[in-house]
Amino acid sequence: MRSKILFPAAVMLAFCGAAYAQVFVAGLAGTAALSGASVIRAAPPTAANYDPKVGLAANIAVGYHFNDWVSAQAGYIWNRNLLITSQLAGTVFSQSETTHTQTAAAFDAMLYFRPRPSRLRPYLSAGLGVVNVLDEYTAGLRVAVGIDVSLGKGWGLRYSFSEMVSANPFATALRPPAAGKLMNFQNLFGVMKTF
Repeated sequence: MRSKILFPAAVMLAFCGAAYAQVFVAGLAGTAALSGASVIRAAPPTAANYDPKVGLAANIAVGYHFNDWVSAQAGYIWNRNLLITSQLAGTVFSQSETTHTQTAAAFDAMLYFRPRPSRLRPYLSAGLGVVNVLDEYTAGLRVAVGIDVSLGKGWGLRYSFSEMVSANPFATALRPPAAGKLMNFQNLFGVMKTF
């Protein structure tokens, strides 16, 4: 009996407001922080690490509000970070500074916690993407939390904090190579327009 009630309710929730489906675009900018990595070996004595610095980031997205609660978006993500790489082999120490650009294309499913007429609409999103680091293309998992602020007449502001997890070419390029995933944390703020 309960399933006979819950299933129609879930369908109604999913499609409630479908007649008010809307397209939106968003442009955001902010900062990106990458995870670091290090490795130490005793025999022979070697060590290596890279230390990323906070850099600039940008994101453009096109999305679709299916209803008040469920949306989807496709986006292009860019960031540039300075990396300081240090390596020790016996008594020889070297250090270098390089600037690297990371790009990604991602598709996210979004869940909102307040209906569209609300001025403040917090959301949670998750999705998959393709990440380009050091000219290597790998799959990435992206999760984000954020909030949309309505300004009226279809315009609004958006804040987003996201994390993209992917393979780590920076770590495998160390000598000796290090293990671990690359985590890209982004704080972004920008404008959006709903049509």
